[in-house]
Order: sequence, then C-alpha cells, then structure tokens
Amino acid sequence: MNEKNLVVCDKEFRYADGLGENISVHGEFALRVFICTNMESVRKLKQKREIHIFIVDESFPHEERAEASAEETFVLTEDTCQDLGKDETEVYKFQSADRILAIVFETYCERGGGGILKTIKKQKQKLIGVYSPIHRVGKTSLALALGKELSKTEKTLYLNLEEHADVGARFVKAEGRTLGDLLYYIRQGKEHAALRVSTMLMQIGDLDYIPPFLFSADLKEVTLEEWKNLLQMILEKTAYETVVLDLGESVQGLLEILGFCDTVYMPVLEDEISRYKVKKFEEELEVMGFNEVRKKIQIFTAPEDMEIYARKQFKEEM
Repeated sequence: MNEKNLVVCDKEFRYADGLGENISVHGEFALRVFICTNMESVRKLKQKREIHIFIVDESFPHEERAEASAEETFVLTEDTCQDLGKDETEVYKFQSADRILAIVFETYCERGGGGILKTIKKQKQKLIGVYSPIHRVGKTSLALALGKELSKTEKTLYLNLEEHADVGARFVKAEGRTLGDLLYYIRQGKEHAALRVSTMLMQIGDLDYIPPFLFSADLKEVTLEEWKNLLQMILEKTAYETVVLDLGESVQGLLEILGFCDTVYMPVLEDEISRYKVKKFEEELEVMGFNEVRKKIQIFTAPEDMEIYARKQFKEEM
C-alpha cells in the first residue's frame, strides 16, 4: 500500500513537531509526516510530492493555505477562523493531539479518503479472557499483568468489561474516547472503526487499552452481537494479535464470550464460600450447555503477586 503524505505547518516548531510525533508513534498508520514552519517549505514539498492531508495554523491566510492543493485541509484555530474556505475544516488547536487526529482522520476517511491504516498480516489471532465468580480476587491485576507480559512480544490490547472499572485510579478518565464511545460509533453505521480504535488508545506501560465505560448502565446495554462484532473487528482489522478481556458479571452473553476465548484464566480463593461459588458456576455451564467452555478455563488459587504468575505462565506457554 502506498503511504499518504501528511503535512503539519505551524510557525511554532515545537507545536508542529509534537503533533507530528504523535502521529508517527502510531505504527499502524501508512503515513509520511512532514513538518513545516512556513509556506515556502510547503510549496517546495508540493513540487515533489502530492499532499493528501494538510494540517495548518490559521495564521497563514487562506490564499496561502490553498497553494498546498491538498486533498483535505484542516485549519488549526484558537477561536473561529475568519477566512475559512469552503474546502477546509476547522479544528480547535488547543485540545489533545489524539483528539485532533481523531477528527482529522475520521473526516478524511468519511469524505472518501482512504489508505491511512497499513494492511496488517498477522500470524495468529488470540482472545484471552480473565473472569472469576469470586469478587476481590485480583482479577484485574491478573488481566493487566498478562497483558503487559504479552505486549513484550506481540501487539496486545486490553479491554475492561467490568461494571465498575477503576476509572480515575488505574485507568484514565477520557470523555469521548471510551469503549462505550467506540461502540456508539459502530452503532451509527460509521465505517473505519479500526481507525477510530487507533485514536482512542491509552497505555499502561507498553500495554494499550481503550478507557472503560464511565457508567455501568451503558455497559449492561451492550448486546452479545455488538460484543461479537467489536471483537471480530479488532482482531481482523487492527494491528492487534491478542486481546485480553477483563470480564465482569454484568456483560450480556458472558458465557458465550467466554466460549469465544482461546483461554480463560480464573483466579479463585480457597474458603468455603468461594468453593461454593465456583461449584455453582460450573453447574451453570453444564446446565446451559457450555461444557466446551469449561475445557478452556484454567482455575487456580489467586497468588499474592499476579505479575510473577503472569511471567511464569507466559514462559510455560512459550
């Protein structure tokens, strides 16, 4: 696939370079990024290369911006651009770089542009579930530890599907960029959902994650079919080889989703109540006809250090 040319032009080099760097760190984008601080540099570049996406500060007049002859031009503004052309899109300058890029890429694709994401050839696709009928057993700590370990050798995405995730503690509170927002985007029939994933990511160490739902009611409304479509899209159309699901009891179609997984890790405790809950869960699997799911579940006593367990598990599987 031929790369697209994206040009950022701003008189303030640090701003332009920072925005360009934010684009470059996303290895899944098939883009060549060029940084300019004046229109003369843009004109020279235009003589050698077609400019597909032009992100330019409003301080450059429309007549000069038009000289780039870009497929799409995005004008960075502090308030309202006074000379915005009908072929230009206004973007507020002082918001997060990820939000700017989300607007730029989605608008570009919706208007007929394409080829922003690289074609990914993956050797394998793997879905790992972490679930337990026992509460306060370190399930999320385990899921994150497994995700961090896997991300050392393969492209891994962590998704938290719990009713009350640790938003604000473990996970960033990200208005407009949560898992719920991604599902809403897909519900609207929007194309390029894989691109949307790339502009929503946060990191814990080297592990990528999409911020979880802010409200439990929204999580509970997601249907099994929607979960299935989301997971299929991520595994088939993004760069991720592995998805780690941190599953809670409020997820619609929980047993079916466990069935989609290649492996399910289930930390438990050894007290009488915990053993009873595990027994009831296994009986539910049998009654509901999910005996095959039972074969995928690895039940183990929750260790004190989940990261040590994750490293050991990873080495054994290797």
